[in-house]
Amino acid sequence: MKKKNILFILLLSSIYTFSQVERKKRLIKIEDFRKKYPNKKLDLSTHFFHIYKKDTLVEDNDKRYLNAKSVEYEPKDSLFLEVYKDIVYQKYQVSGNKNQYMKLWKEPLKIYFAPSLNQFYRNKIEDAANNLSQNIDSLDIKFVNNINASNYIIYQLDENNSKRYSDDINNNEYVNYYIKWNRSRIYDAKLELNLNKYKNVNREVNANFLLVNFYKTLGQFHNTSKVPCESVFSTCNSNEKELTDFDFEIIKYQYSYGICKFTNLEDFEKNHRIAKERISRGEKMIFMHLE
Repeated sequence: MKKKNILFILLLSSIYTFSQVERKKRLIKIEDFRKKYPNKKLDLSTHFFHIYKKDTLVEDNDKRYLNAKSVEYEPKDSLFLEVYKDIVYQKYQVSGNKNQYMKLWKEPLKIYFAPSLNQFYRNKIEDAANNLSQNIDSLDIKFVNNINASNYIIYQLDENNSKRYSDDINNNEYVNYYIKWNRSRIYDAKLELNLNKYKNVNREVNANFLLVNFYKTLGQFHNTSKVPCESVFSTCNSNEKELTDFDFEIIKYQYSYGICKFTNLEDFEKNHRIAKERISRGEKMIFMHLE
């Protein structure tokens, strides 16, 4: 039986592995090697290399490959992908928004509930977070009692509580959040529930808006008109939103290893185009994620 070639993609660098290479070398184009290691001398008389079509591929000895997670491309239908791109990249909302990057949590979320937050709202957040964490392998959500051990704080403002935990949340009259990221990796979040103005609103309604904003902090997700009104990502104004099955799949896909992480819209679409072309030829595409 003829073995199929498998293409490995790592941050859009061309990384190949060949079934006929028994030692399973990690191979990249020679020009990519020189860009990655500008100060390293490359001697092809001693360095393992392979000619594939018109490319000279050389072994990349990056030690991070030892713990790399390699996962086969996860295909999705075009309708799902177009909605996903609008929620993550605002594809149909911002003209020429090609440089917006996919953002997600790389490290575990460590949520601290401020003493001001009502127990009812704590329970709602805990239930939602546990459901996601238990069903999405790469989304790890924990709860901590020490604020110094946290990277996510949820707090409440009302007539008895005035302590703010974020200087970045300005002019919030109800529910708002602020997230920080570095190289598209979210590392800090604050979620504020302000009940000073809407002090008589039903607590179920408050919890609903709090949860909608909590879900958005998991990836800087945006609203779209392409989903039903009850969706937490819908532009529709409603106080009866819920995490629909489709919403859950959006979040799960965001954290899937079957796609290239932290890319912008242009690269995201390019990766999918390459993957579909290879699948149509009966080949495979693997995304390699380095720790």
